Amino acid sequence: MQRQSSEMQTFVKDREIEHLLSPVKILVKQNLPKVSTASIQIEETKEGDLIEVPRWVAEVFADLGFAQIQEEVFEVEMLKTLSRERIQGPNQLSTITGGFYLKLRRYLDALKEGSYPKGTSKQSYEEAHMKAIDLITMRTVKLLPLTVGDSASDLVQKVTPEEMQLYNIVRKVVQQWKQTILEGVEDEE
Repeated sequence: MQRQSSEMQTFVKDREIEHLLSPVKILVKQNLPKVSTASIQIEETKEGDLIEVPRWVAEVFADLGFAQIQEEVFEVEMLKTLSRERIQGPNQLSTITGGFYLKLRRYLDALKEGSYPKGTSKQSYEEAHMKAIDLITMRTVKLLPLTVGDSASDLVQKVTPEEMQLYNIVRKVVQQWKQTILEGVEDEE
């Protein structure tokens, strides 16, 4: 189990790096000169320009007040996702976007540190954390039974890469357990 835990941690860290490098649109709030570093090139931009940059750059510009990230506020995305999951039947998973859990982790960290958004309180963090636990619990309860049966072909379209990794790890453990229990037992035909 230690190996699976380490494997999951490495997987999530790799996904976080991928997420930070993924492109996102920003609305420029102030004129910016050309920015050129070893890893990024941004042409001179004017206030009101809409440009696409890696997420880590967008976050730096947003934190400095130079730009606004152009995507749905995560609180709204969280509420929509939680609502869709509650509406689904007990054996049905709703579809979640691939970067959802990465955004969730960053959102909770920002709330915990008190840096997002302005005026949030400890209560805001606790409420968001409880919603996250509810969502994760609901989805895990629906996902785990699928690890026992035949592989679910439509699962890939509905789950995040993190959930697919969990599914694969648990499925492998279940298959190994079954094989160990049935080892030496011959089928009667």
